Amino acid sequence: MMLTRGVLLLLSALAFTGSVWAGEGFAVVELFTSEGCSSCPPADRVLSELVANADTTGRPIYCLAFHVDSWDRLGWADRFASPEYSERQRRYASALGESRVYTPQAIINGSVDVVGSNRRRLVDAIDDALDEDPEADLELTVAVGSDERSLEVEVTVEGVPPGTVLNLAVVERALATDVGRGENAGRTLRHDNVVRAFESHTVAGDAVAVTVNLARQIDRRNASLIAYLQDLQTMRVLAATTAPLSEWGTAAGGQEAAGS
Repeated sequence: MMLTRGVLLLLSALAFTGSVWAGEGFAVVELFTSEGCSSCPPADRVLSELVANADTTGRPIYCLAFHVDSWDRLGWADRFASPEYSERQRRYASALGESRVYTPQAIINGSVDVVGSNRRRLVDAIDDALDEDPEADLELTVAVGSDERSLEVEVTVEGVPPGTVLNLAVVERALATDVGRGENAGRTLRHDNVVRAFESHTVAGDAVAVTVNLARQIDRRNASLIAYLQDLQTMRVLAATTAPLSEWGTAAGGQEAAGS
């Protein structure tokens, strides 16, 4: 049974609502990458192409670039990296029966992995995902909090199995880093849909309401919130949707490039 399509709760005059319903295929692409890895820039470019294509065509392709910290000790500390993202990648390896992790690695809908720079295989996996029905219904309402450094998020769901979590990711486009050391020394690396904030919440019942804190340096004109439901037992992604944050402008400045 589908959810009612009415407005859930207008958290502000600029609240945005996004939905995914049975019969609407989608693809969540999680790229595990690093600025310290010389094999990763081609994968970053492929991800940027996917982001641009989704923006142009409106296809429900949700891209997230998780920068892992496993390369940080080898000469260049990636400013976007997090040990939590490295742990997330290891969890996928366990779920997929793999004995190792690597970069660049792309995971599609939590169940298929490909080398992130292999455009053909990645596009084929995305097309396959778009042909499949979501396993749950998801509706998202989001607005910037009164402090302008947080998001007030409300999600309603239907059809989720026990052990489902709601993942909320704030991603930012049009970022660049001048790399001073390591395998990419001397290069300016450009990134899209970098995960700047990520959290998971257990789904109990048919609604989740949370506050998501924004990164101190983020340009909301280039940012979006991606929400997706995931079965923690299998790591399959059950449904996903997104909301742009561009209506609310810039928070805490934001910077075009950084490096040392």
